[in-house]
Amino acid sequence: MNQATKWILTISTAAICGQVAEAAQLRVTNVTGASDAHVQFDITWTDSWRASWTESGARLTNWDAAWVFVKYRKKGDPGWRHATLSAKGADHSPPKGARIDIGMTGARGVGVFLYRLTDGKGTWTNKGVKLKWLHKDDKVADATRVELSVHALEMVYVPQGGFYVGSGGKLAGSFTDGAWKKGSDVIPFKITGETELDIAPKPGCLYGKAGPGAAHQMGHTGKLPAEFPKGYGAFYCMKYEINQGEYAEFLNKLTAPQSAKRYPFPTIPARFSGNGIHTIRKSGKGYTASKPQRACNWVSWDDCTAYCDWAGLRPMTELEYEKACRGPLKPIANEYAWGSGELIDAPWITKVDAAPPAPYPQGICGAGGRVKTGCTYWGIAAMSGHLRDRTVVVGHKEGWAFTSLCGDGVLAPDGLSNVAGWPGPGKTWPARGSYVTCGGGFRGGPWYRDKVRLRVSDRFLSSCMRKARDSSYGFRAVRQAPGKARTNDN
Repeated sequence: MNQATKWILTISTAAICGQVAEAAQLRVTNVTGASDAHVQFDITWTDSWRASWTESGARLTNWDAAWVFVKYRKKGDPGWRHATLSAKGADHSPPKGARIDIGMTGARGVGVFLYRLTDGKGTWTNKGVKLKWLHKDDKVADATRVELSVHALEMVYVPQGGFYVGSGGKLAGSFTDGAWKKGSDVIPFKITGETELDIAPKPGCLYGKAGPGAAHQMGHTGKLPAEFPKGYGAFYCMKYEINQGEYAEFLNKLTAPQSAKRYPFPTIPARFSGNGIHTIRKSGKGYTASKPQRACNWVSWDDCTAYCDWAGLRPMTELEYEKACRGPLKPIANEYAWGSGELIDAPWITKVDAAPPAPYPQGICGAGGRVKTGCTYWGIAAMSGHLRDRTVVVGHKEGWAFTSLCGDGVLAPDGLSNVAGWPGPGKTWPARGSYVTCGGGFRGGPWYRDKVRLRVSDRFLSSCMRKARDSSYGFRAVRQAPGKARTNDN
């Protein structure tokens, strides 16, 4: 490597949640580049797993993974660009016992999933991971004469399969099988495929239970397109909400005009500026977070979609949200993400800056362990009662154009996502107390709300957009599971 070359290392502390706040961390180290355009690095994280178990006679397997993508900067560039990775599995080199799947957006490799090849649990270290960068496709003549930044996020694999939406409980707007009338039984609806889905107030169709207000109701009937992600197909979901360290790194990779649009602090009321909940600040060295592993609140829908696009991911749908929480189990009336109808005594449900315990799937920890840690069936953390999760909704027509198309790593000059079909980028949302529907909304409730709004199937705010940023607004991203892989099982 040319000694004059400056290779930049980004350490992504990708977990707010751990047995202590600093316990569950993902680290990328020893980043190097070579003339053959391979980017090499080491990566390790705690509380990793791959597990197999039987549920109702079916054999299930899931794992956690690192979503890895690369940014680069040529001399004189005002911001960082997204590196195009090879779509050929043989071009990438995973370490022994690891597998690499390539995430494609169109014909472009935008990142890879790295995960365990065999069952295991605990801290997992991979040395000498190699990814092939198609630098000439990115108009970079010499791959050794640019700055590189390797980013990684912890994700959880949610396998393909049927699941239920709606719990059968008394929750606002919860999904049902067919029409719901006051006094009648509420029957959850089963998702059995990714094909076109009937939305109608009659038996055998997906519909929403009536309740107070209008923001959560279906309101839009017809054929939900086959392209709308329904959660049946396999996908990856971020294990934790985006944290403040990750969001600060995102801001630091943008141009100045882009980061100014995506920086939430100028809009945070003065009474919140000194309480330590949101700790990202701008200085002469860029953006820094004094609590990098703390969940990032005060983010808008535009912030969410911009980050998803920049990272090669996408927002989740509200059907995927319920699959990520419940798994293949039959619903429990009024349940929370930990599979119980009882609210657990946990500080992170009453304080946004408290960290949930590290998650493991039900196949490892059992249902009792889920209740203790607050994790979902698949081992995803804090999907009830931490920050509000953003979802693309079924209940409003503007959500129906959404597809599984993921970001390409490139934002518009004004810092907005430019992915076709994503709801609402650039809209002006009304002040608190006013509502507008645009295809996006909230699920999972924030830490300070009453116990009803934290439940998996409660849709009271599922189709609402209000106030661009708030102390309870966070997000996590997803991506459909790719098909191309590179395995090293020697």
